[in-house]
Amino acid sequence: LKAATEGIAGGNPPFHYDQGSNLPMKGTKPTKFTLDIDKNMKTQLRAWINGFCVVKDYNKEEVIIDESKKTEAECVTGRITVNKKYENGEVIYFNPGTNMKCDISEYKPENSKNENKSGCMKWYAFNDSESSSTVNVILDHNTTAKVRWSSTNSNTTGGDIIKSKLVDDTKTWNKSLNPRLIEVTEIAKITGNTKFDATNPDKDDYFYFDTNTGSADSNRGPGTSQYKWLFDYTNGCTDWGCSVADNSTNGYWTITPSASNVGNAWVVLYQGSSSYYSVADDSYGVRPVITISKSILQ
Repeated sequence: LKAATEGIAGGNPPFHYDQGSNLPMKGTKPTKFTLDIDKNMKTQLRAWINGFCVVKDYNKEEVIIDESKKTEAECVTGRITVNKKYENGEVIYFNPGTNMKCDISEYKPENSKNENKSGCMKWYAFNDSESSSTVNVILDHNTTAKVRWSSTNSNTTGGDIIKSKLVDDTKTWNKSLNPRLIEVTEIAKITGNTKFDATNPDKDDYFYFDTNTGSADSNRGPGTSQYKWLFDYTNGCTDWGCSVADNSTNGYWTITPSASNVGNAWVVLYQGSSSYYSVADDSYGVRPVITISKSILQ
């Protein structure tokens, strides 16, 4: 591994080596192997040596013997992909029109203003895992500042107005991104609110993100919330822990109807909380979620 990383110093990872590579080695050579080096110079190895399957994963320091692999074919099956896990709130700069990752130098602060729908924009990853080849990201602002959830006073429409508005807002985006609205259960998963159940009228209480209770964190101020990325660009939100306020909207709708009241649906509020409000209320907007292939982001 040392020889491999030294041999590509100054190069442009990621790299893949296999049995046909002219890779310098010491000691007993494997009869078959694959070695991958990612852009952070982390290494991953699969090698069949003297009847043993030798393994080292990207996120591990130790080299082990995988006794579950009894043959060379089981041990080394070609290039092995280990997906990066994006942490909650990790920033991704992405242009949904071109379906391409963009550099921070291409991002302009005005692209984060409510109602902007194009260009290199700031997104936040959430609820990701290494087993997933895609990552869900939520935009840092609303593409529509204010809109009703429903065309009636009932949530039985499934959010017909916001769904229509979402389609219109994202009509120039790459279709493979599957734009949608976040679910309130996804918000609860982000904050670790295990007691919340949007389908149970007895367990669908509103909650503040930093406490997962009905009471706000008393120690709050601009940029202090752990979940500021979930409610930036809302009216007066800096008093509740966000980084950037915008008086054009009080928050944004989720796609989740209230189980307690047929006239309500769940929103993300400027106070850094989730609660349900009347589907006829036009104080909240549309904040899209898209799903990006991790291969595009590497």
